[in-house]
Amino acid sequence: MRFGGKPISPAIRSVPLWRLLTFCVLAGGALLGGTEKASAQAIDARHWQGAVAVTRQPEHVVAGTMAEWRSLWSRVGIVPPDGFEPGRMNAVGIFLGRRASEGYAVNILSTSRRRDRIVVVFEERMPADIMIAQRSSAPPTTRPVSSMPSFAGAAAGFAPPGAVATLSPPPARPVGQPTSPWAIVLINRADLPISVEQRLFR
Repeated sequence: MRFGGKPISPAIRSVPLWRLLTFCVLAGGALLGGTEKASAQAIDARHWQGAVAVTRQPEHVVAGTMAEWRSLWSRVGIVPPDGFEPGRMNAVGIFLGRRASEGYAVNILSTSRRRDRIVVVFEERMPADIMIAQRSSAPPTTRPVSSMPSFAGAAAGFAPPGAVATLSPPPARPVGQPTSPWAIVLINRADLPISVEQRLFR
């Protein structure tokens, strides 16, 4: 048998078609898996964080110039540290906005490259009693967006099936000073656009 003027090897002719298809699928999966790993590689970065920023509005700000770097730190009310190199670095400021008490913070989870951009992933850390209350309450299957509690408030518990539905009051906690948590991430490259993602509390 010939294909394109060249003889086909008897070994190839004896392989069933389903085996060839399986091999192609496995090889394609391996290539895609390698591409996915390459597209989610960690990026060298460092960060600072605190509990009280001058700005009380929630926002994400990207800085690429020296003026923007200084402006970013002016939102915190601190003199910017040395080490920022315009054209070679970018910085991202994450500001949660006003929170009613202490115990809230920005937790940077990762800074990585995903395909054609850099993604900074963070989560909001809350006071321990609120986190415990949310972990101990089972979420409903559906909940309208308009009635969802804010992350700053305590979650209401749900009664198990067959039990009398009673709402327990949120745990009592001392009233502290309002805070405005923040974090600034310095990324050691400036050739890709930056996205910020928040991982919601699980």
